[in-house]
Amino acid sequence: MNLKKRLSNIKGDLSGAVSAAIISIPLSIGYGIIVYGPLGAEFLPFAALLGIYACLLGGICASLLGGTEIQITAPKAPLSLILAAFVAPLTLSLHITDPASRSILIVGLASMCVLTGGIIQLLFGALRLGNLIKYVPYPVVSGFMNGIAVILILEQLGPLVGVRGHVSLFEIFYNPTVVQPCTLVVGLTTIIVIFFARRFIKAVPASLIGLVAGTVLFYALKNIAGAAALGPVIGNFSFQWPKPDILPKISRILWSINLADLYPRILVTGFVLGSIGALESLLSSVAADNIAGTRHNSNKELIGQGIGNMMNAVFSALPSAGSELHNMANYRAGGRTRLSSLMCGFLILLIVMTLGLVIGKIPLTVIAGIIVSVGMGLFDRWTLDLFRNLSQAREQRKRIIANLTVTIVVAVITVCVNLIVAVLIGIAIASGLFVVRMGKSIVKRKYSGDQIRSKKVRSIKNNMLLEERGKGIIVYELSGPLFFGSADNLAREIEGAINHYVYCILDMKRVDEIDSTGAKILGQISKKVTASGKYLLISYLTVNPSLSDFLKAMGVYKTLGEDCFFPDTDAALEWAEDNVLTRSIDLAGASGRIQLEQMDILRDFTPLEIQVLAQKLTRKTFRKGDIIVKESDTDRNLFFLAKGLVSVRIHLPESDRSKRLITYSAGVTFGDMAFLDGSPRSADVWAEEDAETFVLSPAEFKVLQAESPPMAIKLIRNIALEISERLRIRTNEVRVLEEG
Repeated sequence: MNLKKRLSNIKGDLSGAVSAAIISIPLSIGYGIIVYGPLGAEFLPFAALLGIYACLLGGICASLLGGTEIQITAPKAPLSLILAAFVAPLTLSLHITDPASRSILIVGLASMCVLTGGIIQLLFGALRLGNLIKYVPYPVVSGFMNGIAVILILEQLGPLVGVRGHVSLFEIFYNPTVVQPCTLVVGLTTIIVIFFARRFIKAVPASLIGLVAGTVLFYALKNIAGAAALGPVIGNFSFQWPKPDILPKISRILWSINLADLYPRILVTGFVLGSIGALESLLSSVAADNIAGTRHNSNKELIGQGIGNMMNAVFSALPSAGSELHNMANYRAGGRTRLSSLMCGFLILLIVMTLGLVIGKIPLTVIAGIIVSVGMGLFDRWTLDLFRNLSQAREQRKRIIANLTVTIVVAVITVCVNLIVAVLIGIAIASGLFVVRMGKSIVKRKYSGDQIRSKKVRSIKNNMLLEERGKGIIVYELSGPLFFGSADNLAREIEGAINHYVYCILDMKRVDEIDSTGAKILGQISKKVTASGKYLLISYLTVNPSLSDFLKAMGVYKTLGEDCFFPDTDAALEWAEDNVLTRSIDLAGASGRIQLEQMDILRDFTPLEIQVLAQKLTRKTFRKGDIIVKESDTDRNLFFLAKGLVSVRIHLPESDRSKRLITYSAGVTFGDMAFLDGSPRSADVWAEEDAETFVLSPAEFKVLQAESPPMAIKLIRNIALEISERLRIRTNEVRVLEEG
């Protein structure tokens, strides 16, 4: 998008930036307090400032370098809680007497985690793994977000009831005297106002309305009940320009701790921050595309977010990521370009510089109420839908229970153990689900040759033979990737089936990927099938150049032989059927010339009647590739095929190719529909090999009707019987496919 086009919407982008900034400030302050609250009340103003820095630095970098047009980048609840899980234990384990040095060291170590996360995201983008990160199973994401929602709400219980530091539900229940009623009323009022504002007021951000309402009520109650009845405010908040000095500062005091013991925690926390931040940003980008009709660049977005978080780390800020909540506010207020996200960062800077004293007066219980409302919104509706559907969808119950189990396990670990542990276990579950999915059978459907036939129309006797001996043909329709797990399962299934079948056809139309193990196992299957005197046929692989070239490179084509591969399953079925008929002792009409009296349509004609009919027929021969009938021809000739193969083909629209509908073998008739109803020909008929036919014209048939009405009736009846026999076979095939 060029500069002129960006500036054309500057008014809307400014409006969107204002809306997003109003949401960002209280949340960023709250997340800063969540992360660095354990450092003490005197550190709260600076903790709030570190949250604001993330909006400035991460937001501006991501808007300039990212790949999503209306993305607003800000601190996020999951990232803040992950970093808080790193910071809180440090406040207990680091025994440094100087409070200033202790705070600098903890902030510096946390910044190292943020820096690691930014580098991880940058690598994800540079290695073009932007799409891969989105394949984390949704039950894992859902469980993690539900756990985050619970933790976020529980973490705000202290400020919500007026208690400094952390307090649990059990402590409040067993010692309700710790609760300051007026403080709790202010916090609950903030939550209720935000809830109703979201429903009934669209022009102003609900968090701003809740912030104003809660703060006004706080100071009103303070005048009535006194300061002792209410909880604390943020404190002496004053704006300071961010300084890139945290890493040099901690380098001078790192000697006081054993950094080697902390390296694993820093790296793991950084990896989790990078992974979750990448996932959050990409999910937010997808949501932005949905509302704005744009298309984001995943890898570019990760590079922008990675650089943004590296800048956050250099300036001590919290980690940041793309935010769906902020994007929605930006778009609804008129933001349409990345200029809105850029202006959002500068607006936050302006607001904090000019209203620092006002920000310092905001009650912590109001901030807690805003964050609790965010936590309530984080609960995943999909999980609730699973619980509702559990009693309704009986046929899907196993799948629903499996998804719920994963979601609940991840959520419980998130709440009861640790966010980082939950993420690692979630990744392990995702990997396990992937392995299980890859190990599942890729057989979409299977059927035998007596259930489904090729498109080749044969004589009644040959059809009867195929009904009996077609059971020796088995077709496996495969779907999905042929990897190490699925290929091994397929090999075992074929090895077990080959004792009962002579011909095994692998329909690979829906196979989208084959790895080296899958290719090797294909070769092993072929060797075992061939060694047992059976046949392995593979269809559709030749029309997929990427897969066929890979198998050639792996030597599979050489192992199987070129004759094993067919362009489609119908061609493979036809080859197998021909082979069955050729090997049958009582073969009738599989090859060679068929005499008139051997044709099914004349099976109840007397020799004299056949002789009379023969006088009405004209013999015509065709070379391979000749067009016997053209689409839209108005002739109504009935053809008796005595030798060769002919195929009915239709032209594909907007293409120079044609598609085969059906093939007729010697001993059958074709052209019967036009002969009966007089309509123009609906398709071309081609000679697939040299063919010999006998032709009955409508004029000669009229003569036959006049000379011998019973013969004419018998011929029409036999044509109807042939059509009905073909229809019966196709109907049975449709039934088999539907049931399969």
